[in-house]
Amino acid sequence: MDCTKSMKSHIDKAKEDIHLLTEMIPNLFKVQPCLAFVGYRDVNSSSPQCLKMDFTKNVDLFEQFLGNVQAVGGSDNDFCEDVFGGLEVIPTLLWTSANRILIHICDAPCHGRQYYDAKLQQRQGTKWDAFPDGDPKNRDIAKLLLDIKSLDIHYFSIQLKPRKTRKMFDEFRLIYGLISELDVANPSEMMNVVTKMASSIIMSSIENTMSIFRTTDERKVYTLSNQMPEWSTLAEQMVNIIEVIMPRQLDDIFQRLLIGTAEGAMKIAPGPFARGSLRYAYYGKFSADGSIAIDVVYKELINSNHRYNTMQVYKQHLEIHVIAQFLAEMFNAEQKRIFRHPREIIYAEANIVQQKNDPTKIFQVEARLHQKIQKWNNNSGGVSMEDYASTLQSFSHWTYQYTCGRLMVVDLQGVKTQDNGYLLTDPAIHFQNLNRYREARTNLGTKGMREFFRTHICTEVCEKLELDKVENNIDEETFKRFYISDDGELELVKTVTDDYD
Repeated sequence: MDCTKSMKSHIDKAKEDIHLLTEMIPNLFKVQPCLAFVGYRDVNSSSPQCLKMDFTKNVDLFEQFLGNVQAVGGSDNDFCEDVFGGLEVIPTLLWTSANRILIHICDAPCHGRQYYDAKLQQRQGTKWDAFPDGDPKNRDIAKLLLDIKSLDIHYFSIQLKPRKTRKMFDEFRLIYGLISELDVANPSEMMNVVTKMASSIIMSSIENTMSIFRTTDERKVYTLSNQMPEWSTLAEQMVNIIEVIMPRQLDDIFQRLLIGTAEGAMKIAPGPFARGSLRYAYYGKFSADGSIAIDVVYKELINSNHRYNTMQVYKQHLEIHVIAQFLAEMFNAEQKRIFRHPREIIYAEANIVQQKNDPTKIFQVEARLHQKIQKWNNNSGGVSMEDYASTLQSFSHWTYQYTCGRLMVVDLQGVKTQDNGYLLTDPAIHFQNLNRYREARTNLGTKGMREFFRTHICTEVCEKLELDKVENNIDEETFKRFYISDDGELELVKTVTDDYD
């Protein structure tokens, strides 16, 4: 962090709001963050040029150190700062955790005319940079950045004056690769943005869907390719189609679901374009009973053990999908009863296909979603704070109460629709009965349900749906103030009294 006097308001706000990070992350993920701080000023600063506190889990000690950081220094005759000095310290920290995050907060570039816009320098005159030829200590920026990159660190920037710092980070990216920019409009948003980002990194590092036997899994190994195949060159395969009939009432979902069959044809890309924790995904074309072929995604189970690649296992996954689909329809009906403008939840239509000439080739098939898949919660209590979705979290809560605690739909992922709803895929369901769909291996039973409630905050959506209020260790007021206040999805909550009859 740049610790010169122009940064005072942001340093003060970091001191005030650091508790958001130190309190929220442990409550959401049962992870105690290790924190370190590196501050830099300029090479000719009368105050200490570099401030360093190595990683610690002692929150009080870290907050005490941060509280003593002063925004001082910075010359009116030299706008640039010794960024290289700060970067030089980063690899000397004791990076031991699996999730490694560097957040670089600054409002000024480093020395060297290649790191800022020449037009800005002309407007500022000779006072812009005391060392326009580059770093006065002749440090190699490539070495500094590659030393950081070698530690597998996620590098983020918070550019408080991007007009002045963007070119510097553009130059850094040519060496480092991805350096994501976090948008902070004012000091009061800074720690909120940082906490959201950290929670997103942690959640993505937890396998998207936890497995009961994950440690002994052997996976099929394919090379991923995002290239769309030339469909005219691929052979069409005739397939048997297996569908699970939608339940008609709640009691049906606790019985064996009915199966239907049909015939069709498929084309599938030679290799997958994506890999999840349980499945590979392939581009494809699909037609049923002679209909026009449509764009689809074929999903193949990732486990190489034959036991977990049978038609029975595929049917279990499809039944889970259809049960979630049924419950989403019931939830939408309840929303329509209460809300004038409900955010509907729809699960993509899905079937199983089995190639006739090779019955070992089995896939789940769904219409292709032409947007990037988002994940809003997983089946181990993880919640996306980066794009918090009150309606979806309430849906998981509602499925538990609607079924009297017998099950809960989780692992909510998919895309937002143009009408502000959600189109979801690949659900997981926790059943009170741990043996239900055991081979699908996403049912964590009542333990999984408890993990959901450990991180769940009831919003006004839960209240209007008359769901039992959840009590846990999360500071409800802080959570709602910082995570249930964005535009878009959460507008329903902010204006919820206008949306009810």
